[in-house]
Amino acid sequence: MRRIVCLLTNILLLLIAGGCSDATLGQYNDRPKGRISIAHLKTMAKSASATIVDDISIEGYVVANDLFGEYYKSIIISDASGGVEVSVDLLDTATEFPISARVVIHCSGLAIGSNAGRLVLGAQPEAEYTIDRIPRDEISRYISVDKSNPQAIKATPLTIDELTAAHIGNYIVIKCLSFGDQAGKAWCERDQLTGKHITTQRTAYDRNGQEIAIRIISTCDYREESIPSGEGDIYGIVECFNGEYSLRIVNHRIIFQ
Repeated sequence: MRRIVCLLTNILLLLIAGGCSDATLGQYNDRPKGRISIAHLKTMAKSASATIVDDISIEGYVVANDLFGEYYKSIIISDASGGVEVSVDLLDTATEFPISARVVIHCSGLAIGSNAGRLVLGAQPEAEYTIDRIPRDEISRYISVDKSNPQAIKATPLTIDELTAAHIGNYIVIKCLSFGDQAGKAWCERDQLTGKHITTQRTAYDRNGQEIAIRIISTCDYREESIPSGEGDIYGIVECFNGEYSLRIVNHRIIFQ
């Protein structure tokens, strides 16, 4: 059933109202103006790629970038209502958008939609992609960054069975997870032909035996580290990958005893 729900989420993409709130689409104005919450922005993703025509902006704080190689040319920003991925044609986002920096995004003219199970805000697509990256020379037109007053966003504690479509893009922590017989293996496997690391999906289990996919990106700095044994907490961004909810590790936050 959870797989069906997730697949429908990818197709209809969003009846997302965001965060851990119980907001619904009907609670928001059809034609918003000014500053809106990220949860409100998510409700505008009514198709795989929806252009934003309203004069609106969002404000949040950076919770993920490429500091550990976990995101390529994108960042995650979050406010009290939830989080969203922002696609930018920029390398070294950890320098330009450091963790906890305040970000304001002027959304008019951008697009929001789905990309491989993720909710992404970016430029209007010109080719085969649902969302394009905001061009480097246009980033300052849409995005303002304030590094002078950083504010850390706390991860929302959730259990596996609490995950819903509303949490896609959100920064969460799932506690008391273990990896069973995967412990001791490298986080990322290698392609048998090329020998290169490949993005790998591991499976974590809670104390009730429920499982969740943990995605480890092949470009991350810790791809050769061993999966820990025992029990611990994993921090990441919720995605819906291959028809199932998954957690994408961010900031190398894998806290095991």
